[in-house]
Amino acid sequence: MAKASSESHGCRRVLEFYSGIGGMRYSLMKAQVNAQVVEAFEINDTANDVYQHNFSHRPYQGNIQCLTAADLDKYGADAWLLSPPCQPYTRQGLQKDTGDARAFSFLQILELMPFLVQPPSMLFVENVVGFETSDTHAKLIEILEKTNFITQEFILTPLQFGIPYSRPRYFCLAKRRPSSFVNKCLNSQLIQSPGQLFEHFDTVADEDDSSKEDRHNLLQSCQPIEKFLELKNPSNDIAC
Repeated sequence: MAKASSESHGCRRVLEFYSGIGGMRYSLMKAQVNAQVVEAFEINDTANDVYQHNFSHRPYQGNIQCLTAADLDKYGADAWLLSPPCQPYTRQGLQKDTGDARAFSFLQILELMPFLVQPPSMLFVENVVGFETSDTHAKLIEILEKTNFITQEFILTPLQFGIPYSRPRYFCLAKRRPSSFVNKCLNSQLIQSPGQLFEHFDTVADEDDSSKEDRHNLLQSCQPIEKFLELKNPSNDIAC
């Protein structure tokens, strides 16, 4: 089987959904993860031109709503990377959530998971702030729990990576049992930033009660992301 072969050699087989120009794939390369993107999926022709230029591989450009469980099983993927369209959830949009046609493909992928013979061992989902309160998010967590996954969720900003840019985003990490996270105290939790990620503040006032200057000062106190995620050489360990 493809998955058994990949795990025995230590190289993870990865599916990259909504691949765009390849940001997720580039991140794998930059992080020096021992992984191979066996297929990418993207509907936009221009994005696929850029992806092909960058990685000498053209993503699958069909309608992923037509994919079946058998289609996904054939890849024998260890990990799925998903960055579905954000328009159904963004604060600047109509927030139609599951009623937005752009959410349908992601919901279809989720519905296939219980029928997979070879489900992935890991999932990574990224989206805008606002996704975490959506019906789509509720469906994501429901299906992950039913298919024996453990989740850890975060709202993170580039400031935690030492980048002077405040752009919070939602991230979900999921591992299928018997795999587990090192920091088990964060299981089944949504850790928000600013909030629980601050080193010098036990609580953060509501946005309505905080001035922009206070919020800016708090953001500068964000603990680095290595305090929470499993990196190769973290300088600090979180105490749970």
